[in-house]
Amino acid sequence: MSRIKNLQTDSENVINMVEVLQLFIPEGKSKYVETLLRIMKKTKNLNVYTQEMRESWAREFGIKPESLNSFNDVQLLFMYRFIDGMFNYSDLKSFIKFCEYNERGLIENNDLSRYSNFDEIMISTGLAEIKVLEKDLEKQIINLHSDDEWVVIKPLTYIASRKYGSSTKWCTTQETNPEYFLRYAGKGILIYTMNKKTGLKVAAYKSLRKDDPELSFWNQIDNRIDSMESALPTFILEIIRNEFQNCYTPNLDLLSYQDKKAQQQLLETMQNKSIAIGEMDMREEPVPMIEDGLMEERAEFEPDMEVTESPREILNERYVNEDIGAMAMQTTPRNLLGR
Repeated sequence: MSRIKNLQTDSENVINMVEVLQLFIPEGKSKYVETLLRIMKKTKNLNVYTQEMRESWAREFGIKPESLNSFNDVQLLFMYRFIDGMFNYSDLKSFIKFCEYNERGLIENNDLSRYSNFDEIMISTGLAEIKVLEKDLEKQIINLHSDDEWVVIKPLTYIASRKYGSSTKWCTTQETNPEYFLRYAGKGILIYTMNKKTGLKVAAYKSLRKDDPELSFWNQIDNRIDSMESALPTFILEIIRNEFQNCYTPNLDLLSYQDKKAQQQLLETMQNKSIAIGEMDMREEPVPMIEDGLMEERAEFEPDMEVTESPREILNERYVNEDIGAMAMQTTPRNLLGR
């Protein structure tokens, strides 16, 4: 018997819905279990719920809807509630990436028996991603420091922010929402620090707005921390301090006119998509079973900073006021260090 068959038949891994229902039936009589099963199958809008689930898993995890065809609606709803209750979506996404990178030979510690939690998975995944990022995104970042152990960069685009901030829960790396990144990058200096050996990632931010001062450090799970709690070595903290003291240019202003406009277009595309989804959710029969789980995950990313300007206003201010001559050239001088 194959290893997967052993896992599928192991009593510790298998649960029978009939056995679960029997727990709620006096003496576990079959006629009452059958009645409960019949009522479950007639749940109002059950097929709508399960269709939402198919679309959610396809969108979030790339699971092909047809791969779920062997399960009935009750089983699908049971599966959704199980996954939603046991796992965080971001953890599952990190695990999927971990599997992909391990198959490509990019995970250094490939002894799977050594992993006991998602934090360890996230660290190994982050280490693998650093290997493939540096060349792919070199034009979308400012590289402040790079050696065999440490990388310190300023992300200039939403894509760079997502890639370098992957396997974290920073609000500036949300997969389908560029707004937080554009708010931070449009108002100040955003720096990501990564350790190639341990997978440690720390974000640092300084607002350049006099009416909205902020200097903050954030760990991988998006908790605000003191710089002394960051575990960053002194020379890395000095690099960050020097940049904060000597740079007077927000990350977005280091982009060319065309690149800033591309960020604006990306924001509008995302917002339009959100509006379309919102309109769909206003139907007469809502689907709370799916949406509740998604809302719980999104709530984890609420920022601590209070923002008075929208990302669109910040971006418009950036590229509408560009020098006319620079616009004609479709570029602006890059004062990379802001000095």
